[in-house]
Amino acid sequence: MRFFHAPVRWLVCVAWVLLLAQTTTAADDAVVSRFAPTADGGTTYLDQYIKVRDFDDLKSLAQSASLYDCVPTDPLPQPLDSWSYDDYIKVGFRHRRATWWNQGLPFWFETFHRGFVQVDRVELFTLIPSAGDQPICQRIKFSKKDFEYQSPLEESAIPAAGHAGVKLIGQFPGTDRAEEVLSFLGSSYFRGRSGDCVYGASARGIAIDIAMQKVEEFPDFRAFWITLPAAEDDSLTILAHLDSPSVSGAYRFRLFPGETDTRLSVEAELYFRRVPDKVAYAPLTSMWMWGDGLKGPPKDARPGVHDSDGLLIRTDQLQWRWRPFARQDYPSVTSTEVEQLLGFGLIQRNRAFFHYDDHNARYDMRPSLWVVPKRPWTEGSIELLELPGAHEGVDNLGAYWLPKETPEVGQPVNLEYDIHFFAGDPPQHNALARATNLDVTRPDRSVPPKQAESSEQDAADARATDTKVADAVIGIEVRFAGPSIRGLPADSPPQAQTSAVRGVMKNPTLKRTEQGDWILRAEVIPEGDGPVELEVQLISAGEPVSEQWTYLLPPWEPSFVYPAVYTRQE
Repeated sequence: MRFFHAPVRWLVCVAWVLLLAQTTTAADDAVVSRFAPTADGGTTYLDQYIKVRDFDDLKSLAQSASLYDCVPTDPLPQPLDSWSYDDYIKVGFRHRRATWWNQGLPFWFETFHRGFVQVDRVELFTLIPSAGDQPICQRIKFSKKDFEYQSPLEESAIPAAGHAGVKLIGQFPGTDRAEEVLSFLGSSYFRGRSGDCVYGASARGIAIDIAMQKVEEFPDFRAFWITLPAAEDDSLTILAHLDSPSVSGAYRFRLFPGETDTRLSVEAELYFRRVPDKVAYAPLTSMWMWGDGLKGPPKDARPGVHDSDGLLIRTDQLQWRWRPFARQDYPSVTSTEVEQLLGFGLIQRNRAFFHYDDHNARYDMRPSLWVVPKRPWTEGSIELLELPGAHEGVDNLGAYWLPKETPEVGQPVNLEYDIHFFAGDPPQHNALARATNLDVTRPDRSVPPKQAESSEQDAADARATDTKVADAVIGIEVRFAGPSIRGLPADSPPQAQTSAVRGVMKNPTLKRTEQGDWILRAEVIPEGDGPVELEVQLISAGEPVSEQWTYLLPPWEPSFVYPAVYTRQE
C-alpha cells in the first residue's frame, strides 16, 4: 500500500458544505423534467416512474434516461426557500399518517417536508405484491395534511411542494421498540443506525468530482419505490433512481435492522452521460472537530467532538490500517492505494462517555459505518478528505473508493456492497491490537521550531549523531490494546516498526500497562511546514501483532477561528 497527502483549495470546502441540488416544480403533479422525448410532445420522469415494477424496470429506466440530458427543474418556491432553520423545525410529520402505520407490518415510513436547505424534491411510490406476475406501483402524493405546522407558520401560505425525502421506521429484532432505522434526505445522502446507536455519520449513493479544484457535482436520488413487506419479513427493499448531469443510476437497497448491527445491502447499475474527472463509489461522510491529538477551544470543556474518530481500511485477513483524524489549516486529501479491498469505514472507536462528556449530542453512541464489497474491489485507492470544518453541525470528512478503471459512456458500472451500522469496530477486527488513544504534545507556537536539515545527507547525519534541538520536538503517545499483545511480558516487549515522511521519528519506546496494553512514546521532528506522515506497527516474533497505525501530524496546532458558540463567556 502507498499513501500520500496533498492540500486542496478552499473551493472544495464550499462545494462540500453546500447541497447543490436539482429541484422540481411546486405543483405536486407537475414534474417537468423530460428524459425521453416522443413524437407526441414528450414524456416526464413521472410518466416513466409509475411504470417501474422491479429492479429490472428501474435499470432499463436508468439506461434510457442516460441517453438524454439531465434537465434541471424549477427551484424551491416561496416561502419555503426563505425559511430559516427555526422555521423548518416547526414542521413535523403526523406519525399516525405514516404509510402502513398500525397495519401489523414490520415497517412503515414517513416523509420529509421541503424547505430551508432541503431543496430537493423526490417522488415516492409503493410496490404492492399482487396475484399477477408483477407488483402494483402506487404513487404517494404529497399532502399538507400529513404535517403539523406550528405558529407562526400558516398552512394556507405554504405550497404543496412535494416530498424532500423519506424516513423508514421499524422494530429492531428481539425488541418491541418502533424506531427510525434509515432515512434518505438531500442529494444522495442517507443515514442508518443499529438499535444501540443514534444517528451520526452518513453515506451517499455516489460522489462526482469530489475534492478537486472545481465545484463538486451532487447527484440526487429523484425517486424511491418501497416494497410492501409481509407481516413476517425481517427486511425491507427500497429502489431508487439516481440522476445528475453526468450519470443516471438504478439502486436497490435491502434493509436488515439489527439491535447491534444494521446491514444495508446495496446494488447499483450506473450509466454515465459523460466521463467525470473523478468518480467516487460508496462515499461516506462524517464530522470531526477535535479529540485525540487536538484540544478544543478554551471555553468548551468537552474532550472530544466528533461523529467518527478514524478511517479503518482492511486489505487482507490480517492487514488493517487505522488512520485517526486530524485537522490541518486547509482542506487536505490523503490517498491510500490498495490492490485488494475487503472493507473500509468511518469508525467511532472510542465509546466512553467521558471522552465526550455531552449528554445532548451523545457522541459516544454514534455509529460506525463499515463498507464491505460483495467481492473484493481491486486496483484502486481509498481517499480521505478532511476539511477544517465550520462547526459540529456540518460534516467535514469524506472517505470513498476510487478504482483505477474509469467508466465509459453507455456502458453499465455495477456495484454490490454492504454497509454496516454498529457501535465500535467491525467484529472481524479482533485478532490484532488496536490503537485506542493518541496524545500529541507540541512545542509552544510562539517559539519558532528549528526545522530538520534541508538536505537528505544532513538529515541522515543528524539522525546518526542525534543533534536535534528540544524546541523542534513533538511528542506522541499511542496506546495499543488487544488480546494479541496483552499476554506479552514486560521484559519481552513487541518491536515498534516505524516510518516518517517529511520528518524524523526518534526514540520510540514501549511500556506495558497494568491492563496489558502497550504505550508507544516517540519524538517527531518536522522537516518543514507541512504535516509529517507517520506509520507505526507492533511486531512480535517477526509477525504483526497490531493494526498499522498511520497519522498526519501537523507541526503546529492548526489555527482555527471557532464560532462564537464555542468561545463565548457564559
